[in-house]
This record gives sequence, structure tokens and C-alpha cells, in this order.
Amino acid sequence: MTSCEEVVEELRAKLLKGEPFSKTDEHNFKELCELTGWTEEDVRNALISNKTPPFHKYFTEAQRLELWLKKEEAVRKLWGAVTALLCNNIKEVCVLEAVSVEPLVTHAKTLYCYADVLSAEGFKRRWEKCIKLFNEVVERKGGLMGEKRAERRRKLKEIYKHYWRVRDLLEEIETEIEELVKENDKEDFIRYSEDEFAPLRFHRQELELEYQTDKGHYVIVDKNGGIYLCEKDGKIIAER
Repeated sequence: MTSCEEVVEELRAKLLKGEPFSKTDEHNFKELCELTGWTEEDVRNALISNKTPPFHKYFTEAQRLELWLKKEEAVRKLWGAVTALLCNNIKEVCVLEAVSVEPLVTHAKTLYCYADVLSAEGFKRRWEKCIKLFNEVVERKGGLMGEKRAERRRKLKEIYKHYWRVRDLLEEIETEIEELVKENDKEDFIRYSEDEFAPLRFHRQELELEYQTDKGHYVIVDKNGGIYLCEKDGKIIAER
């Protein structure tokens, strides 16, 4: 029988290679979503990044759903908050119940499994106990604000890394565009300087860069790296 950790490695390998899931993989992926209490998107991200989602997102959503009397959805989110809080990666979720000594794990998992058969009074009592235990663990780990600050720092690091990648890309594009203009003898169409590259815009959906020149023409870089000098109506004047 394939262990949970082996399933995680198999799914991660396929995601990193861009390979499609088999029916067995799809089943195992759904099982991981149930095991963690996370959304499919967060499970997918956790497999790729080897990190857990921020627990405060799930904890806040759990409390909101409980107020709306959506018990089963609330306890799933609460369990997702517990696994995200106590685990550093998705593999640790596989063994959480076996190795953890936190009372929170037992109480939250019981509520996750049996919320639909508990009386209103029994559910409320167990829910309040889980919230109390959860907050105690959060306080021992540095508090909710500490987690939010840590998440913000991680995001800033990612932004900083991507910023320098974009800077390098823009320098390459500037060189390509200058060569394009020289080759096509269109020097009167555009004059380039470092400041004039500020209006470059990155279209995330189309994966292309577009620059409007001071003469009203457009320089477009497509997702394959092709560079085009175009009229306003899209007619291509020159390309590289």
C-alpha cells in the first residue's frame, strides 16, 4: 500500500513536470484535500512549494461560517487551520495525528468527523473548546500577528526577487528594441531613454509587454519573445 508521504511525492513530481493526473492521482489528490482541510488550490500550492497555507485565513473563515450556522463547512475550515498551524509542510499533515501531543488535534479532528451527528449543544461545547485550544497554541507560537507579519515578510521577499528578474528582462528588451529601430531605419518614430521605459506594462493574462512610443506607435513583445513595431491599428511595421 502506498503511504501518504509517497503519494505526496508522486503528486508533487507530476505537478512540477506538468504531467496530467491519472484517475488514481485525482483520487489521491481529493483524499489529500480531505486530510488537510484545505482548498484544492492550497493543496496544489503546498505540493509545489512544500509549504503550508497561512492558518489565519482558515481560522477566520471557520469562525465566519460557524456564525452562519454552516457547521460542516466551519469544522472543515477549522481543521484546515489546525493542520496549517501545526505543520510546516503537507507531509507533516500525513503523520500529524500519530505524532502530535496537542489536545487541539484530537478535539478538532473529532469535531471534523462527527459535526453532522452532534446536537446543537454538543457542537457548541466542542467548538468553543477547540477555539480555546487553538488560541492557546497560537499564543505559544507567537500569536496571530506574528504569523501575519511572517507571511508579509515572505511575500515581500518574493516581490523583491521578481522585481530584479523584471529589471533584467527590461534591460534585454531595451537592447532588442534599439536594434530593431536601427535595422528598420525608423529613428524618427521613437527615442529611447531609461526614463521612457517606465510606461512598460506587463499583461499577466496575455504574457506580453507593450510600450507606446512618443510618436503613438506600439512596441509589443509577445509570449514567445517576438518584438514588433506596430501602428495604432495593429499593423506591423517591423519585427524582430
